[in-house]
Amino acid sequence: MPHNTEAQALQPAWQTLSAEQSETLNHLLSGFAAEPGGLLPLLHAVQGAWGHIPRVAVPAIAEAFNLSRAEVHGVVSYYPHFREQPGGQNLLQVCRAEACQSRGADALFAHAQQALGCGAHGMSADGQVTLESVYCLGLCAQSPAVMVNEHEVHGQMTAVSLDQLLEQLRSDDFKQKQAQTQIDKAQSAIDAVANDSVRVYVPRDAAALAVGADAVAQALQSEAAARGQKITLVRNGSRGLLWLETLVEVETAQGRMAYGPVTAADVPALLDAGLLQGQPHALCHGLTEQIPYLAGQERLTFARVGVIDPLNLQDYEAHGGWQGLKAAAVMAPEAVVQQVLDSGLRGRGGAAFPAGIKWKTVAAAKSVGARPQKYIACNADEGDSGTFADRLLMEGDPFCLIEGMAIAALAVGATQGYIYVRSEYPHAIATLKEAIARATAAGWLGRNVAGSGKAFSLQVRVGAGSYVCGEETAMLESIEGKRGIVRAKPPLPAIEGLFGKPTVINNVITLATVPVIMARGAAFYQGYGMGRSRGTLPFQLAGNIARGGLVEKAFGLSLRELVEDFGGGTATGRPVKAIQVGGPLGSYVAPQDWDDALDYEGYAAKGNVVGHGGLVVHDDSANMAGLARYAMEFCAVESCGKCTPCRIGSTRGVEVIDRITTNTGAAHAANVALLESLCDTMEGGSLCAMGGMTPYPVRSALRHYPQDFGIESVQTVTPV
Repeated sequence: MPHNTEAQALQPAWQTLSAEQSETLNHLLSGFAAEPGGLLPLLHAVQGAWGHIPRVAVPAIAEAFNLSRAEVHGVVSYYPHFREQPGGQNLLQVCRAEACQSRGADALFAHAQQALGCGAHGMSADGQVTLESVYCLGLCAQSPAVMVNEHEVHGQMTAVSLDQLLEQLRSDDFKQKQAQTQIDKAQSAIDAVANDSVRVYVPRDAAALAVGADAVAQALQSEAAARGQKITLVRNGSRGLLWLETLVEVETAQGRMAYGPVTAADVPALLDAGLLQGQPHALCHGLTEQIPYLAGQERLTFARVGVIDPLNLQDYEAHGGWQGLKAAAVMAPEAVVQQVLDSGLRGRGGAAFPAGIKWKTVAAAKSVGARPQKYIACNADEGDSGTFADRLLMEGDPFCLIEGMAIAALAVGATQGYIYVRSEYPHAIATLKEAIARATAAGWLGRNVAGSGKAFSLQVRVGAGSYVCGEETAMLESIEGKRGIVRAKPPLPAIEGLFGKPTVINNVITLATVPVIMARGAAFYQGYGMGRSRGTLPFQLAGNIARGGLVEKAFGLSLRELVEDFGGGTATGRPVKAIQVGGPLGSYVAPQDWDDALDYEGYAAKGNVVGHGGLVVHDDSANMAGLARYAMEFCAVESCGKCTPCRIGSTRGVEVIDRITTNTGAAHAANVALLESLCDTMEGGSLCAMGGMTPYPVRSALRHYPQDFGIESVQTVTPV
């Protein structure tokens, strides 16, 4: 009765929507209200239609989903992506995560505020642009990065290039050009390959787009046509040599020749020099596969990324795709699970839990209720600064992830899967949706997966800007259309997960590694790595580094090899001061440990984490007290709020670090001791890793760089 009274009280406000708006909302509701967990997709659709989610629409949404107004409002207000008020004509988001901070993101954001004359809510003085912070765009090797209108990415930004971008945003025809650009991009992704022409590869990966790949592709097409030269333009994924983007490759009799970094202005001179014949040029690096950065890797999971057209089924199959799924389709489910167990594959999302044990648990679990159901949930909420492997794979080899999820489904008896992708990854979302449609039409998904007689359907669910949804149970809540708040365990998701049913939860790299294991055997994969850390990991080099990118290597190499041999040291040429491994919740590895072998157990023994394999490098100008403060601030911003140690502890942590950096004498020592005590409370009392691991970067910064906190020697700091 109170709910009905509330709805009646709001009815006059609801009627303020125009007839056209009401019709639009009713149409959207009819499409999503019956879908399990359909509230988030509906809210994305509403915001897509109107630019925000007006409060006057809440009663109708609540009624359609059989929820209270408070529940709907709670979801809308929980996720940073959703907006309840109209913004400017354009949205400018500046990444302020650690990798971008290392290259001046904070100064860039301050410059944007001044240039726009922004008020307290981020609106420019002329009302045309809304300015927001975002924590992480997955363009960590192209930092500092920004995104416009939630789809157009720009990397390696400076104050000058930002001013130029702002001038474009204010132009009258900007939106019209943007709409046309999106149409062109969508078409270029599905163009048929022409015969009797030179095949030229230009990446469509977001990191390449951020530095002008589309302009390079357009320049190649128009300039070649003007010269009467025939080319077939293939929009591949990125090879992961991100400091060379835009990396243009030309197919020759000897192999693919690489040129980069190429801009649109370089194209005429490149064609003059014989680009299409693979001739020498200052930007030529020789045969792509022989570039030392790439030749020194062991690419198993990323073997096809940058090599193939990501959405071409024939290209995928010609390069070994579907072999693992074909093998699994004729095997007993328990035999598939055993292969994953025997391979030693551990979760690549950070926790490093053996993947086969999860699968075995779900396979044995019984689904209760009127409709027996099991799920495969892929956690693609890659929000850690310095990590972009998931994005590179989803944009560069989406069928590999689809194949891995289908194998998992056959192994455990699941018939439905979800890929939960960050809203900050619009290009990955679009690529995955198209890839799923094509795989379904070809019979790799659907009612008869690879001729197995078993069904498995797959869909993409888009997050809404909450970092904590990278925690597996918070992700499940979000897929179900709720606020992404961490669940208590037990029950384990493998027993009672998505919609209360047994659920396999793995991240992108874990699932995308399964096809090569099934195709080449568990023993093959076991042959890489060391100790209990088997196989390879895609390490991601970001921050202040000369050669940022992705390096897939077997476990056992060192940080120094990654940062110096592959990464080439800092971009500024100054000495490396600090390396954070494992994202914003990872520790700063002590300089004396930079030669240690990278493996899960060795790192854990010293209080470090390998995590998702992301590295953020800082030079000797970095202020570690400021970075420790940022870790606490980030936790305060992103906490789901469920547990006190995380919610309150992070806020107090910011205050204590501020006092440490301003106080002296006895007050300074007391605050250092207080920070240690606060870290103990957060680490031991938080419900999930958000609060439990935030002390890792804080304590490691305090221990290894005490001078930045005004401490004379490391001995005065309690060890981690």
